[in-house]
Formats: sequence, structure tokens, C-alpha cells
Amino acid sequence: MTKAYTTFETIELTPEEVLECSYSNWSKFFPANIYPSKVVKPIPSSFLEYLASESIKLPGREVPLEVNSDNEYSDWEDDDEEEEQKVVEVDEQEASLVNFQQEVSKHMNDLGGVVTPKLNWSSPKDAKWILAGNTTKCTSIDDIFLLLKSSDHIVDDLDFPFSAVEKSTSLPEIEYELVLKQWQDVNPALEFRVFIKDEKILGISQRDLNHYEYLEGLKQELDQKISEFVYDKVIPTIGCHTTLDKYILDVYIPRPFDKVYVIDINPFSRKSDSLLFTWNELLTLDTSAIHDDSYEFRIINETNLGAFAKKEFSESQVPLDVIDASMDTEAMIRLAREWQDLQLQDNRDI
Repeated sequence: MTKAYTTFETIELTPEEVLECSYSNWSKFFPANIYPSKVVKPIPSSFLEYLASESIKLPGREVPLEVNSDNEYSDWEDDDEEEEQKVVEVDEQEASLVNFQQEVSKHMNDLGGVVTPKLNWSSPKDAKWILAGNTTKCTSIDDIFLLLKSSDHIVDDLDFPFSAVEKSTSLPEIEYELVLKQWQDVNPALEFRVFIKDEKILGISQRDLNHYEYLEGLKQELDQKISEFVYDKVIPTIGCHTTLDKYILDVYIPRPFDKVYVIDINPFSRKSDSLLFTWNELLTLDTSAIHDDSYEFRIINETNLGAFAKKEFSESQVPLDVIDASMDTEAMIRLAREWQDLQLQDNRDI
């Protein structure tokens, strides 16, 4: 008996494709089909270092830990020379952060004071648990910084932007950008992901993996509107202004379904969720045999509901004590001390 198996299909992704999917590189081509946004570019190195660091303090809110007899929680060095150098470095970092914060504040005001942030590629949706209301709705700079700092998606943008690139002799430098989008009360049921390759739609999937009964009755209309927008607007525009021949398009089509908004354009790689498809399905499709309307439009219905029921980003959530402490420096210090006391107690018990 022959054993059935599936060949792992590779995706040939280039660094240039990744860079072309940075927000500022594609959003300028769809001014009428994106929500108002502002881009702060480049992000100062001091802020990038803050995002990459283990610090839990918000920049501009630094409070030195109290010095105790054991000096276990002191941020200060005894050596005067090192202390002077630290002061110089802090002054330079604070100057760049002040300018950065002023620019972010101005853009927030221009957008109505309520925004949702992202970096070049990723939105910190996995960290929305840390803000009131369990959303990415930011009403202050502190909200923005805390959300970005708490997100694994943002860490991936910073540390592994080219991890899906398999063949490359050299990787280009990245100019990181902070994108501020005007906050919109988006209905997640009406967000969809479109997989595009060789100027063909491979498939369209519902993005939010919950069952919305009314979507079944809207499926044909939504399919038509999205398909028309992709073939009439997106594919010709991307083909004219970029070298992309494959990409993933996230769209939102609110009632009364007369306009499609581009939420994001992502590199065509396994780093993006294939949602109601499998990557093997998408990669084994023969694009030469695909007609404009021969793809599948998949939504969650009663027959596949159980297979996709899960809590979104549950792996990123933390205890409520940590959330509360993150809003209060003194509380975080107490939490750190309690944690160290527990570790010392465990070591004594061994």
C-alpha cells in the first residue's frame, strides 16, 4: 500500500517584496480607499532600543528604582565616570524622544486624538488586552507606547523582518516607521483576506474566525464587490507601481457595501495566517487555470465552526496583576520584588 504524503511547498520571497509591503510604500497608491493616517518616519533609534529592551517603563516616565541596603534594585552605578557617561546618553535619548513624542502628538491631534498604531508591517492586535476595552484604541502617547511594547507582532517586525526570506546573500537596511491610523469602529465580521498571485485571486477568507450567521446571505454581494475592487483597482495599481507578483490583501467593506477599504498589504508568506485555507492549498493552485471568478470565497458556517473556534491571541495574554502593574511604576517595582522573593524562596527550598 502506497503511503500518501504532501510535499512541503516553498515560497520564494525576496527582501524587496517584504520592503514593498511596508505601509508607506503602498498606502500612497490608494488615497481614496484607506482611512486617514499619518506616518512618523524614521523612528529614532532610542525608541527602537526601548521597544527591543527588557524595560517595562514607558519612555519619558523613567523613575530610578529605590536604593536599598543590598543594592538589589538600584539603577545607579557607583563609578562616577560611568555615571557621567550614562547622563550624557540619557540626555541624548531624551532629546530624540521628546522630538518624537511631539511629532506623534501633533499627528494624533490631526487625526482627531484617537488612533490605532502599527509599524511597517504589523499591528499590535495581539496586545490589545493591555488597554481598556480590549482594543487597539489609543487616546494618549502612553497608550501607543504600551501597546507597541507589549506586542509579539511588533517584536517580530523589529527582530525578524526577513525571516521568511530563504534565499538572500545580503539583507537591506530597514527604515522603520510608526503608522498612526485614525480610529475606526470596525465590524470584524466584514474584514476579509485576499490571496493574490500572478494577477489572480487565489481565494478570499473571512478574517475573524467567528460564526456570523448573516454573512451567508451577504456572501454573493460581498464576493462581487471585493472581486471588482481587486481586479479593477488593486491588481492594476500594484502592477504599475511595484514589482510585487504575489501578496496578501486585507480589506474591510462596511455597510452599505459601496466601498472597499484597504487595511493592509502583506508579504506572501507563511508568516501571515492562511485562515480558512491551508498554505498547501494556495501554493498548489495552477494560476494559469484560474479564471477571475473561479476562486473560493470561504466564511465560517455551521459546518466548519468547530474546526476554527479559538480565542484570538490567547497565547499573548498575561495575568491581570501584570496589566495593572504596567500602568503604575511603583506597582511594577513591588511586583518585581515579590517575584524575586519567590525565586529566592524556591532556591532555598531546593
